[in-house]
Amino acid sequence: MRMRAHGIALIMGLLLLAALSLLAVMSANGMVLQRRMAANFEDRALALENADLAAAAARAWLDSRADVEREAGCQAGCLLPPSIHAVDELPPDPEFESADWWRSAAVPTGTHPESGEPFGTAPLPAGASYWLIEELHFAPFAEATLGLATAGIGYYRLYGRGSGKQAGSVAVTESIVARPWQGEYRPADFPTPASATAFCRQFDPQLPCGTLAWRQRK
Repeated sequence: MRMRAHGIALIMGLLLLAALSLLAVMSANGMVLQRRMAANFEDRALALENADLAAAAARAWLDSRADVEREAGCQAGCLLPPSIHAVDELPPDPEFESADWWRSAAVPTGTHPESGEPFGTAPLPAGASYWLIEELHFAPFAEATLGLATAGIGYYRLYGRGSGKQAGSVAVTESIVARPWQGEYRPADFPTPASATAFCRQFDPQLPCGTLAWRQRK
């Protein structure tokens, strides 16, 4: 009887040890999973932050253009300022385009769109952030109102693409922006991101100016 009792106690001890070991393994796996989830969340947040930086750079470039860079009196197929695409020049869903396509078609954040030269003291890692601008529509003012052939409201789509540290962490944002071309205004500085509010204060408050819509496409 005593040996049988010892045997039962040994079996119970082994079962308890196995259960504790299983709990320890499950707890360790849970901690590893939580760390991975936290790292993935941080990486996605970094990608979105880089996309926002790209969108801010695109907006600064758009607001820094002078009216002489846009073809006067033109509504379609116009000569546009550098790095601003005409409508339908870009694919309808650029968020699904490859990284190689973005490298060839877009402007890297932190570089000058015309010269390609980097600026700033802390450049972003290569491939971390890109932007694109597309002119969707130009609504000219009545010439009798302002007497300016170029005067009107341009409507633009701004894309910002950001990457995280991991290959699969990519965010793409889209902003719809209204931008007056009125002839008498001070273009914003570039590359310093300008205050969109300060730029729009130069125009009639009744004119559409600034971000009209925003969404994250990826």
